[in-house]
Amino acid sequence: MPLKRSTRIALILGAGVAAYAAMTFLPADDPETLLQLVNAYRSAPGACAGKRVPPLGPLAPSPALAKADVGSSQALPEALKRAGYSASEAQAIVLSGSRRAGATMAVLKERYCDALLSPQFAEAGIARDGTRWTLVLARPLLSTDLGDWRAAGQEVLRLVNEARAKPRSCGDRKFDAARPVEWQPKLALASLAHSRDMARRNYFAHQSQGGTVASDRADTAGYRWTRVGENIAAGQGSPKQVVAGWLLSPSHCVNIMESAFTEMGAAYALDPDSDAKIYWTQLFGVPEK
Repeated sequence: MPLKRSTRIALILGAGVAAYAAMTFLPADDPETLLQLVNAYRSAPGACAGKRVPPLGPLAPSPALAKADVGSSQALPEALKRAGYSASEAQAIVLSGSRRAGATMAVLKERYCDALLSPQFAEAGIARDGTRWTLVLARPLLSTDLGDWRAAGQEVLRLVNEARAKPRSCGDRKFDAARPVEWQPKLALASLAHSRDMARRNYFAHQSQGGTVASDRADTAGYRWTRVGENIAAGQGSPKQVVAGWLLSPSHCVNIMESAFTEMGAAYALDPDSDAKIYWTQLFGVPEK
């Protein structure tokens, strides 16, 4: 059963990308590139409308949102329904003027930073038709039947190793294929503890409200390490979506592709009274020898 929450939607129509058309420092003009730029921005946003904004988790790519035929604010609910997407929150931004992802991102940051940096959104669909870009941001209705956290963590492991099996670019960094990582129960328990803490206390950060960080959590779980790395996310309703979001966020992708890591644990936690409803933690490690 999905969590009961009324769906809120909004549509923003914009123009003026042409003023940034000269910004051609990025060779790509595809939706995936724009989503990488959005996720990089969310990971280190700085300020929006004069206010400091804390780092946010990446948006996962959603094919259903990408194919939603957005035309007007009245059409958005029907467009999402036709696309097969059940949203608790949704917003669409339509821009025209440039084919370039970098130019479009410049306008999004300048005019729509509040939408890009909203913690309410967990997924995004982006489509380009010539110089017209459509960006749909949403948080899905979550099923309460996600299964055991260990099973979900093992599925994250499988998807991570599937990603590591192929060469990959994480932003401007290129990685060769890496050997698979192994499931580590202590790292899994450390991941579960942080996911539960974020869900219960309604925050999203690598540093807990008690001041602990990933290395502290690994220590508390009894994991003896020489190196650890952590990815966190919020709002995604499945292992597939959370890993897809991490892979399209340069800093998170680097952790996944880092060949030095040999072990991993992952877990989610739910709290229907929290802002994001669901929180994910993935902890990588290199054990002491």
